[in-house]
Amino acid sequence: MTKKFCFAILFSLSTLAAASGQGDERRFGEMLVQLNAEASPATVLFALNQALPGATGFFWKKPVAPDWQIYLLGFDESTVDPNLALAVARRLPDVQVAQWNRRVYERGTFPNDPDWFKQEDMALIGMTDAWDVTTGGLTPAGDTIVVAVLEKGALLTHPDLTPNVWFNWAEIPNNNIDDDGNGYVDDFRGWNPRTQSDHPGIIGFHGTAVNGIIGASGNNGAGVSGVNWKVKLMNFANIEYEDEIVGAYSYAAKMRHRYNTTNGAQGAFVVASNASFGVNNKFPSDYPLWCAVYDSLGKVGILNIGATTNDEFNVDVVGDMPSTCPSEHLLVVNNVDKFDKKMQKTGYGATHVDFGAPGEGSYTTRSQDVTPTYGAFSGTSASAPHATGAVALLYSLQCAKLTEDALTNPIECTRRIRDIILENVSPNVTLKNVTTTGGRLDVAGSVRAVQELCDGAATGRLDILWARPNPVFDELSVRFRTPTYTPYQVRVFNILGQQLYEEIITPSPFSSNIWKYDVRRLPRGVYVVAFGRNDAWRSVKFVKK
Repeated sequence: MTKKFCFAILFSLSTLAAASGQGDERRFGEMLVQLNAEASPATVLFALNQALPGATGFFWKKPVAPDWQIYLLGFDESTVDPNLALAVARRLPDVQVAQWNRRVYERGTFPNDPDWFKQEDMALIGMTDAWDVTTGGLTPAGDTIVVAVLEKGALLTHPDLTPNVWFNWAEIPNNNIDDDGNGYVDDFRGWNPRTQSDHPGIIGFHGTAVNGIIGASGNNGAGVSGVNWKVKLMNFANIEYEDEIVGAYSYAAKMRHRYNTTNGAQGAFVVASNASFGVNNKFPSDYPLWCAVYDSLGKVGILNIGATTNDEFNVDVVGDMPSTCPSEHLLVVNNVDKFDKKMQKTGYGATHVDFGAPGEGSYTTRSQDVTPTYGAFSGTSASAPHATGAVALLYSLQCAKLTEDALTNPIECTRRIRDIILENVSPNVTLKNVTTTGGRLDVAGSVRAVQELCDGAATGRLDILWARPNPVFDELSVRFRTPTYTPYQVRVFNILGQQLYEEIITPSPFSSNIWKYDVRRLPRGVYVVAFGRNDAWRSVKFVKK
């Protein structure tokens, strides 16, 4: 039975590799051979050399799976026709299977959209690996994932957007009645705070492009793919003044709140909002209402993404809106190019800008008046929707534990998603010390992290995974792993072994598992931070500058 099983595996691998169009690449001078159960490797080797006496001798390179009688055979292709060698090996009575040692390839889900090859932005953030796991659309509980997009207008009849446009199906359009009782009349296609209707606003390429990055219909044989192949795009039009910003956010919050409180019977499961706009050189004190809405949105379960300025300055110093809003429910994104380097003309700030995302030259849906097109779209306006799309995609992962409390405890669920995005950025030297994370959005990394957490791989042998920055000037972040989700102690010592600080922490599934410590009061020098309990401890040194 074992022999038949092994043969089936080898035959299937060979067949699938050939069918893929990639499996013809083999390692020269090597052959995988499976012997019959009672066969001797030495006897088979002798028989091969006897059958082809003019060739340079065959030899066993290594046992591959001795229990299954599988070995790697080596030979010199310059002295023997490899096809003849394979044919001879297959005819030997003691050989059950002989095949080439073929190369295999990393898996990646590539959409069939004809312009996919132009989407270097998606490749940079690992979308093919992420799409191997999910392409978006629904949560494990069956909730339809919705993203709020604040723009002046967009061509929502674009063929790559139409399948994913959100409609309020509880509303009858154009009857001048608030059919669903949500306080808005005829809000069938979303909401236009300026006209107090669902008028689509001024159709422009900007809004069309932003929608496409978040959720252009993928693998449909047309155009491009968004971060989500299936997601609902709730559009807000004529967003230009602060009253319109607040009005749009209020609508999104109300619809999500209704969804939470009716267990999905009413409203919409809005999980993220995108703001690819802003105002240079301004601080929250100038826009208190705008900043305040982010906490309100977070409380109902909406994580918000904002684009920082496209000018080269430190927003921490000179200000920017919404970059400097202090809400924990706002992620601020700047711009990296296709070579994964921070663009010169992009805002930065170690306190207020969280990470970079591809913006320059992103290829997506565009519009020329009412004509659907495709083309490049650049700047932080393009960076932000990559992050917004990532948030929505995480909700679709088949990990019930990740979002099981999305309706009952939405603020904690939102924090969990936020931390997964922040903790799994790809470290980037051009973003170090100029963003809060020092990294660039990595959607594939975030997806892998959720898979590990969901499968319980986050628990394991007590360990400190990393401590950074190191050396540190102000705040040290330490990521740890524990075998259980029970209380542990954390202690800080100076180099003489004197204890300076102690705290008890309780890790939990999907929590950040990152402990932060303000080192500004410490003198310059070398210190040790230790995690553990009883007789199990792990420690790491750090330098305070």
